[in-house]
Amino acid sequence: MKSMIHYLLIVIVFTGLTTGEIHNVCEICTCDNLDKPITVHCDSKNLSNLTNIRFNSSIETLSFINNSLTFKSVGDLETINNITSLKSLILSNNPLSTIPEFSSSNLTNLQLENTYLKTATFPKSYENSTNLQSIVLSNNKLGKLTRENFKSLSSLTKISLDNAQLNTIDHDTFTSISTSLQSISLVSNSLKSAEFLPTLNNLLSINFDKNKFQQLPTEIIKPVRTKHFFFRDNQINIIDELSPLYYWTKTNLTGIEIYLNNNPFDCCQSRWFIHYLTGSNNLVKDSFNLTCALPQAYTGRRLIDLHVDSMDCSTKPVYPSNKLTIIVLCLMGVFIFILIAVGTALRRRNRNYFGRRQQYETIPSADIPT
Repeated sequence: MKSMIHYLLIVIVFTGLTTGEIHNVCEICTCDNLDKPITVHCDSKNLSNLTNIRFNSSIETLSFINNSLTFKSVGDLETINNITSLKSLILSNNPLSTIPEFSSSNLTNLQLENTYLKTATFPKSYENSTNLQSIVLSNNKLGKLTRENFKSLSSLTKISLDNAQLNTIDHDTFTSISTSLQSISLVSNSLKSAEFLPTLNNLLSINFDKNKFQQLPTEIIKPVRTKHFFFRDNQINIIDELSPLYYWTKTNLTGIEIYLNNNPFDCCQSRWFIHYLTGSNNLVKDSFNLTCALPQAYTGRRLIDLHVDSMDCSTKPVYPSNKLTIIVLCLMGVFIFILIAVGTALRRRNRNYFGRRQQYETIPSADIPT
């Protein structure tokens, strides 16, 4: 019975929306306070526009997750901009093809996760959003980031770009927010380098988990203020005296935390790193979980359980990167086999030939007396 009444109320409300009747937002959405709402959730309400909804100016947090909003109409944009107390706007799971042109000066948090965005370019209208500190652009198909994307922003402190299909971030991408940005999350992308890092003067934390780094990037060799580095689930296989970690030990850097779990370490070529992990000032905070991938004799062994002096690295395994060497060796093997086969065939042929000559050689006739 209650579910039927709830259904009828929804039908009545949306009938009013289609006929042009104006409804207070709390008649449609979930509000924490009916008279003066501060937090409002309009999630999964099948909204395609905000034309017939009146929003209280007291609202500070507004969520529109999983609707059909595009914010391409001037009316919808003005509706949001007129909510003078709005600080947090959540538009995840909506079919947004571009970042909406909001200009609310009090907005501090904007979430645009899992939309149809293929670019992270913020319109000029965000030059008025001087309080915007956090944006979420995760689960989009961005591909590449350039300086044009964030040049309208000035006060951003945190950005999340997880699973955004990123393979390139230009050196000057974050120039406009280089002094304000403190945290970046880039989990589950296809990044192999980090040329942009030196431009971020006040960065405190960066997360490169589940990317395609084959070594620690040289850009972290001199961290200005960064204290937290995450490189878990990458393709890092060698950490030696050429690594930024080695430089950190020589400059007595402290207070830094780096996480490296689930990387395919070649323990015979990372013996310096194994020795480093036994030190009292070890900065690798998940060192207890690191294991060897190569050589086969040490596969699965924890790095901290190994003793560098007693490791047997005399037999070097064939590495996947030595494909050219493998091909050359195979060709040489085939060539030697052919030579042996041809030589054997010729030897048999010559033996048969001379054997036949000896068998059928003509016997000289004796002189016949007359």
